[in-house]
Amino acid sequence: MSEVLKQKDYNKVSTIVDFMEEHGEITPKEAETIAGKSAATVRRYLKMLADTRHIVAEGNTNNIVYRISMNLSEDD
Repeated sequence: MSEVLKQKDYNKVSTIVDFMEEHGEITPKEAETIAGKSAATVRRYLKMLADTRHIVAEGNTNNIVYRISMNLSEDD
């Protein structure tokens, strides 16, 4: 993950990434709690991670869960 994000961006999301690596998924509320950031900031962080295609969003707006992508190839 640190290879695809700038170091300062990785530092921002590292607690979320660590949680996801341990648990396999995260909800926005869990991300707010572990990152200690506002809902808007956490949305930006999760979008940043989703844009790297390392995580995917599943569910609808009120029940969204972010999971580590299973479709990663070595070429990405």
